[in-house]
Amino acid sequence: MQPIFSPTRTMSLLEQMATFTQRRQDILAGNIANVSTPGYKTRDLPVDSFQAAIQKAISQQSPKNSSLADQLYPQLKKPVSLEEIFQPELFQPQERKPDNFTFQDAGNRNIEQEVMEMSKNSLLQASAIELLVAQMKARVPL
Repeated sequence: MQPIFSPTRTMSLLEQMATFTQRRQDILAGNIANVSTPGYKTRDLPVDSFQAAIQKAISQQSPKNSSLADQLYPQLKKPVSLEEIFQPELFQPQERKPDNFTFQDAGNRNIEQEVMEMSKNSLLQASAIELLVAQMKARVPL
């Protein structure tokens, strides 16, 4: 049975995910630290854009998503590098749009939302690191 993804590409994707979640954890912690700062506007990384980049990177590796021409003539298909997919903008914080309410000082702080986002992000980060460690163990013979 042949693997669907190359181990090198898989590790690179997991590294991108670990980097993204670490950067996001720092930003979410900053939001919590500034929860009582008047006028503070919460920031976040573009999670939807990052997920789309992951899906794009995975779809390029999946043989079932390639066309017949790509399967017959793989040398003609120009591979897209991870640097092209994971643009630096994905790792730059952006002001988060307020969900439901803003304060009189125009801030949009919400401690419950920040803690929830931080918890979800922490689980995603732990999963990425666990998979990365498993990949490394699989590559190193005992």
